[in-house]
Amino acid sequence: MNVPRASKSPATVLIVGGRGEFGAFLQEDILPGLGVETVRVVERETPPGEQATLMRQARHVVLATPLAGYAERACALVHKVQDAVAPTTLWLIPSVQAGVWRAVTAKLAEVGNPWVSAVFVHPMYGPNGFRAHEPEARTFQNILTGVWEAPGHPISREVARLAGAFWRTFHIATTSAFDAEAHDRITAYSQGLSYCVASLMFARTDLDARVREALPDLHLAFHANRALIQDFLRLNAYVPQVQAAFDEAWRATAKATYEDLLAAFAQADATLNGDAPSPIPTKWYEKLRTIARPGL
Repeated sequence: MNVPRASKSPATVLIVGGRGEFGAFLQEDILPGLGVETVRVVERETPPGEQATLMRQARHVVLATPLAGYAERACALVHKVQDAVAPTTLWLIPSVQAGVWRAVTAKLAEVGNPWVSAVFVHPMYGPNGFRAHEPEARTFQNILTGVWEAPGHPISREVARLAGAFWRTFHIATTSAFDAEAHDRITAYSQGLSYCVASLMFARTDLDARVREALPDLHLAFHANRALIQDFLRLNAYVPQVQAAFDEAWRATAKATYEDLLAAFAQADATLNGDAPSPIPTKWYEKLRTIARPGL
């Protein structure tokens, strides 16, 4: 069926999970700067009929729900737009990408709608640190791990234009240097390693109190994102290797002090990453690395 591309406004964005922390961040800090004129929100309690109407009207659909269950929700979203008769782009933004890529591309191939394309991207920034000006803010970037282009809806130029807008507006770069598997492996070695520190903090109140004294901004961020951290550690397939390196390094210490925590991080980082910078650094990994390995 040939339907004019103008049948949907290019500025109409629907955020699934738009009342959550990241959904609100998109509406307040990101989309206005990108010139988006119309934003709609869908939540679990939105009536099915209203959801269907909003899906038909949306030119872009962003899935901004928590990491746990993300792949399943993304596949359900494909079903909700399977009858689209005009170009529709799904934006899938979890911090663990490989499982989502495999599940959703299989579902898109099964549905076979020529108007539905998808972008798989990890925005490595969020509401807790977006306005930060410390050196680690340079880690903010979009990691574009893959694009599914439907035959009736090629989106490469659209994605390139958006990447340019992110750079001009926010000075946030977009890289496509990593596929979903490489992204998950590298972020496990950086982001995941910093989360091993967070996990130990959550388990040890004495260490938690000491980190709160020494690194209050990191402490606040880790506790504000506790559910995401735990889901990342559970869902990223490369975390067991990272956790094993950290646990071995931790056992080699007295396992008692904040200094032991930094020593374990330093040793695990040397084992996993050597002395080279991470290809996908993250803010808190960089902070911990600077403190634990000041000679680098």
